[in-house]
Amino acid sequence: MPEPFDTNPLSHRNAVRPTAGGSGSESVRYRLVTMDDQPLRRVALSVLLTGRPDAADVAVTQFISFAQAHRLSLEQLWCAMRGERVMASAMLVPSAGRAGMVFTSPLSVADEVAVTGQLVREACRSQGAMRLNLVQALLDPHQKLEARAMASAGFTDLATLVYMQRRANLPSKPMSLERGIEAVHFDEQTRPIFERAILASYEQTLDCPGLLGLREIGDIIAGHMATGRFDPRLWWALHKQGEPVGVMLLNTVPQRAAMEVVYLGLSVPFRGQGLAHRLLEHGLGTARDHGVTSLILAVDEANAPAVRLYRSLGFNATASKRAMIASNQTRA
Repeated sequence: MPEPFDTNPLSHRNAVRPTAGGSGSESVRYRLVTMDDQPLRRVALSVLLTGRPDAADVAVTQFISFAQAHRLSLEQLWCAMRGERVMASAMLVPSAGRAGMVFTSPLSVADEVAVTGQLVREACRSQGAMRLNLVQALLDPHQKLEARAMASAGFTDLATLVYMQRRANLPSKPMSLERGIEAVHFDEQTRPIFERAILASYEQTLDCPGLLGLREIGDIIAGHMATGRFDPRLWWALHKQGEPVGVMLLNTVPQRAAMEVVYLGLSVPFRGQGLAHRLLEHGLGTARDHGVTSLILAVDEANAPAVRLYRSLGFNATASKRAMIASNQTRA
């Protein structure tokens, strides 16, 4: 995969990079829009959100308020300019675990693909002090041009993610475990149990196998903690006499009055025995006890056993996204 990251992320900070245009045309400049340049920031945000350069667009004001309320960083906002016109925008948003998400302005014609792809590449190269290891883009199925732009920036397909949910209306009951299997909640003393259980669940996994080897376990756990609202009482790691069995991680999603299955996985010897089904039943009862109305999750469409499991428990698909990634360790 083409490498989108620079070995020295600080070397390109605040860069303005010209790229030659066609014969007789002005060059395209790629630049970070600083926090001080408020007029340009509003135009760039308007292009990002709507594709239109309208600094007075109410969508910009609403988005800035949303970002402030949710502590969403807007510092890595980039734009491609020809003369004084903003042609495209991209924003790189950091998240826990040295990861991030990239968002781009909508594309309507094929001529915009190359410019947007180069803009994303510049944003990924010029991360400032963030030093992200993994960047992801989530695209709707119809965003074919955006996918081409991401590919030109060095991103590769990870998976088609299917988003599923069901009502949290099962009565709670104790977790049903075979004799000898113990479940523990997360704390710093049990962290090694969680680390071993998560890593063991990756063996022969069908769930986004393209992520294997790209992240350290500490970054993985930090990323899971940052998905929704972390509560250690909603995390379980299972072991049998020190042997990792599996893990189920639930986080609440306050904005939706929902609870999310952030991760569910079992080690190879304990698959196919109905344990995942029983864990999810316990999760549904737990969600009901916490007063939320639904349990939600995302699953790799190619992970047929998991999809069958969720459907057997009454989960219904609500949407799908094309996930694309770029990583510093892809070639490691």
